[in-house]
Amino acid sequence: MPAEQRSALVELQQKYCDNFTALQGDVSGRIAAQRSLDASTAIYHNEVIGLGFIPKIYDMPALRFLDSVCSITYRILEKVTQRFLVDPEYRRLFCFSPTLEHLICLPTGYKTTIPIMRMDIFLDEESFDFKFCEFNTDGASAMNEDRAGTEALGLSTTFECTAPKLGLQPQELFDGWVDEFLALYSSSLQAVEQPTVALIDYGASATMCEFEEFRTRFEARGYRCLICDISSLFYRDKILYGSDVDPKNTVYPCPERLDAVYRRAVTGEILAELEREAHSDSQTGAQALVKAVEDQSICMVGGFVTHVAHAKQLSTVLHLAQTEAFLSEEEVEFIRKHIPYTTRLDSEHIDLTGVKAERSHWIIKPEDGYASQGVYAGVDYSEDEWIALVDECSVKPYVVQSYCRQFATLNTRPIPRTEGGDVLFSSMDEYSKLQERFESTRLEPWNILTGLYLYGGRFSGVYVRAGQKGIIVGYAGGISVPTFLADYDANANLALRTRSLTAETAQA
Repeated sequence: MPAEQRSALVELQQKYCDNFTALQGDVSGRIAAQRSLDASTAIYHNEVIGLGFIPKIYDMPALRFLDSVCSITYRILEKVTQRFLVDPEYRRLFCFSPTLEHLICLPTGYKTTIPIMRMDIFLDEESFDFKFCEFNTDGASAMNEDRAGTEALGLSTTFECTAPKLGLQPQELFDGWVDEFLALYSSSLQAVEQPTVALIDYGASATMCEFEEFRTRFEARGYRCLICDISSLFYRDKILYGSDVDPKNTVYPCPERLDAVYRRAVTGEILAELEREAHSDSQTGAQALVKAVEDQSICMVGGFVTHVAHAKQLSTVLHLAQTEAFLSEEEVEFIRKHIPYTTRLDSEHIDLTGVKAERSHWIIKPEDGYASQGVYAGVDYSEDEWIALVDECSVKPYVVQSYCRQFATLNTRPIPRTEGGDVLFSSMDEYSKLQERFESTRLEPWNILTGLYLYGGRFSGVYVRAGQKGIIVGYAGGISVPTFLADYDANANLALRTRSLTAETAQA
């Protein structure tokens, strides 16, 4: 991408920040945004998410660049997944258990191997250099966080002053996936005329508010849509049944026949249940789901085959000669440039003493993890803490990866918090009492992680998180940064969609 186009993206961000400063930090807008967020469904693990008051803005050149990144990456992942399916020798490189290999190789009934995913990258918005963080296929989420965040920022005077000048529009992240899901289902061997759709996950892991948002989109198209805890599933006479979860009282109504499944439960959790029930012939829960998939009596969009791209050891396999042998020169060079060095965290594959001695160079991750659970960046720990973590994790299925330099942009929460986590103010009256002690225009550097959604292999949206520690995640003080598209060209042959802000936001 030409340097002038790269700098344009930074200039867009600066224009937004300049308006924020000109409005003396837009305190009333910050209060309105936080109130909107607090009343929203942007809830993760029973807590309202943290929010960045300065959004991320992408213009058409940036979007075309990200589209090209998604295109080549998806092509590589498709090739790797297809080789895994047909080549037993290649499968061994992943060191999956026999049960997991069996699940991955089950047919899906449709052609796409990775229907939905989110690729997380560390993107330098000045040079447009980037490194991959991870690939999320199972359980790719956070669409609702972006939706609620853009609605909240739309209430601020900063946005009101900036949006018309930059042509800012929020993304639409739900309808595009629903359309792709229904298209895949219609192409499947199991398709029926009017399917009952089920979103399935484990109750403790489910982002229920987001599921409800998806449910409204399926129902708007005339489909019956259930949200099912996997524990409610059972299989009888070649039919999979499930019970809808009532989000208000968590009771299970009568079970219903399911025709199409949108799997949000990660393979690792399903595999763990299968292993616990290995000596049982029960056809309930995860065993019911797997049996239905084995019999091809259900279409599960998000087949277990997606786990090839989801697994952390993929980053190791991508660098091996066995992978380079079936990729193009362009694809091999792309991997070498953008996939950080990754290997197993054990004494057979890496010098553990060196990992302990150079903690700022490394990050360790479970081979089968998600939501940054069990992820440790050396920069966040003391020398003694890091040594203990390496010792503990090196006897578990973990990988160690080169720690990527993170790139920072300026941001702030709508209402900053005290060290104890309490908001500084929630009204203009409260703000006026501490005005002298609060610098309303202050912005701080936040490291960013840029997530790229792909629906059916096409770039379909962006989700941005920011943090001030070695890992960028909510439980480590991270925030969601709403995304807006600048002067988006609907005829640009991109798969992204825009939407209008709600009537309430527009009238505010």
